[in-house]
Amino acid sequence: MLGGEVGKKGESPWQVVVLNARGNFHCGGVLIDRNWVLTAAHCLENNLRFGVRLGDYELLRKEGTEVTLTVVKAFKHPNYNRDTVDNDIALLRLQTPAPYNNYIAPICLPGQAMAERVLHLNGTTTVVTGWGKDDSGKYSSALNVIKVPLVNHSVCEQQMFPHTISENVLCAGILGQKIDACEGDSGGPMVTLYHGTWFLVGLVSWGEGCGQIDKLGIYTKVSNYNDWIRKVQEEWDKTNNLQGVSASSRRSV
Repeated sequence: MLGGEVGKKGESPWQVVVLNARGNFHCGGVLIDRNWVLTAAHCLENNLRFGVRLGDYELLRKEGTEVTLTVVKAFKHPNYNRDTVDNDIALLRLQTPAPYNNYIAPICLPGQAMAERVLHLNGTTTVVTGWGKDDSGKYSSALNVIKVPLVNHSVCEQQMFPHTISENVLCAGILGQKIDACEGDSGGPMVTLYHGTWFLVGLVSWGEGCGQIDKLGIYTKVSNYNDWIRKVQEEWDKTNNLQGVSASSRRSV
């Protein structure tokens, strides 16, 4: 994160560390129920095997709250386009259910209508978290936080020209200020507080460099994918004879 600050331990209990096959930090992710993590599809490009670490805060220090779980299957969105980075979303199925506690909890997924009506408005303050590169160009050891407002689509298209800005993304940032997600933050959550509940609105997707003062950060608009998320979960449950198991633990409003 550029222009971020160190968050408090436990205030982003849905934050996930996505690990590569060697067990090293690879990307961010977000816990949406006991069995499933969302991340960016571009995080899956060069790796076949993944793990996740939940309840982490200081990456380089064991704190006793971390839980490392194996990912049994990764589902990249079928229409993910690596050239335009459209549909930059993926689901990770965990081998064993996440244990909920003060440091591990799922984020709420808003329904699409609610998200469009009240969460995606121009100027809405969002919170983005991650361990990505900071102002010094190094990865952060403690979980960093930035607060950035959503910026409407037409302004985003002007600022990000000649890149195509699809309807599947949200844009955020403060023009003239270096507050932005960066390399290593990909796949991590963009959340917003509404009536006392934190909702997931975006996943860190891409930008032009990091923190360029005339550019904005681009985030996958998660509510556009609610049907796909549900379909992948239901098909997994059906294939593995788990009907109804995860339906009760899904949090969608």
